Amino acid sequence: MIDLQYFGHSFFKIGFSHRNVLVDPFFGSSGDRPGFERMVECSASPKDMKDIALILVSHEHFDHFDKPAIEDIVARENCCVVAHAHLLQDLDIPPRFKFPITMNQEITLRNMQIKALPAHHPNSFYPLGFLISYLGQSVYHAGDTALINSISEISADVALLPIGGTYTMDCVDAIRAVKTMKPKYAVPMHFDTFKMIQQDPKEFKQKIEKSVFKTKPIIMKPGQKVRIKA
Repeated sequence: MIDLQYFGHSFFKIGFSHRNVLVDPFFGSSGDRPGFERMVECSASPKDMKDIALILVSHEHFDHFDKPAIEDIVARENCCVVAHAHLLQDLDIPPRFKFPITMNQEITLRNMQIKALPAHHPNSFYPLGFLISYLGQSVYHAGDTALINSISEISADVALLPIGGTYTMDCVDAIRAVKTMKPKYAVPMHFDTFKMIQQDPKEFKQKIEKSVFKTKPIIMKPGQKVRIKA
């Protein structure tokens, strides 16, 4: 079983037998960034994050890398942070909790396998996606990415895919990703947080359901939890 909880934008908690992983924590607001006024607030606070083993960060942008929150969670949970080295050097946490990773590298931490995968996000210094695996179960978190050929090489039970269409795939390209990956489940993310990435996730769900795909689409609301039989 995979326990999945969505907190809005690209922020998820992924649970494998009480081994919880946070990906791209983003609790805060957009601050003073014009055009990035947050439309949907995060459904939790850092203090709500408990029993966390790992934190994965796909890239350095503020809406994926909530530095104060990550430092707070690490201080309380003694969890490890996996990200590119240039990101880890910005975190004020003990070195023993920092685990740098580069594209196509795989590491094992807390009995889970983490593989860093390519992402195409030109505005970022070193964008990544992640394949998280435990006892034959796997979740792919695409990070911020356009549709790229290498997505067809990824095998995962659950695919978390951006659909916002500005800076990332839109619904059409996310459906194409589902077509090539053929995951058991697909969950849209990175939409409706800001005005520029407003999308109707029902379009994603309906088009997959009406297709010949065997993939089951799941639309999650911020704060919602689902248990998936992988």
